[in-house]
Amino acid sequence: MAEDADLLGVVAAIPGVPPMNILFGAVKYLLRADDALAAWYPHLADTAREPDDDAFAAFRAFVLDRRDEVGAIASTRRTQTNEVARCAAILPWVAEAVADWGEPPHAIDIGASAGLNLCLPDFEYRYGDRVIGRSPVVIPCENRGGFPLPDALPAFASRTGLDVDPIDIADDDAVAWLEALVWPEHEDRLERLRAAIVIRRERDVAMVAGDAVETLLAVEGSLPAGPLLAWHTITIYQFSAEQRAALSAAFADIATRRPVVRIGFEGVRGTTGYAVRVGLDHDASPIVARAQAHGRWIDRPEAAG
Repeated sequence: MAEDADLLGVVAAIPGVPPMNILFGAVKYLLRADDALAAWYPHLADTAREPDDDAFAAFRAFVLDRRDEVGAIASTRRTQTNEVARCAAILPWVAEAVADWGEPPHAIDIGASAGLNLCLPDFEYRYGDRVIGRSPVVIPCENRGGFPLPDALPAFASRTGLDVDPIDIADDDAVAWLEALVWPEHEDRLERLRAAIVIRRERDVAMVAGDAVETLLAVEGSLPAGPLLAWHTITIYQFSAEQRAALSAAFADIATRRPVVRIGFEGVRGTTGYAVRVGLDHDASPIVARAQAHGRWIDRPEAAG
């Protein structure tokens, strides 16, 4: 694609970030079993073909033949990947905060998409031989750093998801977009996503639309007394420097009224790696762990990104 002017023109017209993720998502969203390109997509082909030169030719033809449809989707959709396996990367620090408080906190997910990660206590985690919880949603994670793990999953007093444009879990079209954002070869992630959606539809989760800073303060002000636990997972790369600073200031303000812990699982600037930080000001807080982007492993901070 890097050498194809026509495809680069399609990418250049995508306003959202990352544009490539949105393009691939738009293609998968539009793709049907009778399209030639479907032969390389496991969710549409009984036995998917291995990537080859024909795959690129089919991809190129599909995108250019349906350029208007791809462009319309890419210009109206956002990257809202709701990867529930990221819960495994933050669970040790979620559990630590809840244990320290000794009571269920109000849980808030910033950039919550469909709010699936607010079902964190409803999943099953497998850190090697260590199994925590029982659930149809099974999340394997390699605990390379030997981090302490909880004996049981935490409970939440309430669950609230904040997002500029929350995904309605009852809207089949919106759910189809969530599925489209899962890379085609990641069949385990797609299966886990579908199982998590079933659980999410049975849980009481409040979804609030709007700017994260404004909605965070409004939601916090409406909550009953008790500690507040907030997290965001690969979300604030979409924030400006001013928005990031305002979010940190909002957490500092909340800390004057109630106990609060903020956990961020985000990319590390200047690298291709991802890390977990715990602190009211994410950018100024120390890294407590390195992690794979989809929560497949967690390691000590000094590990290579």
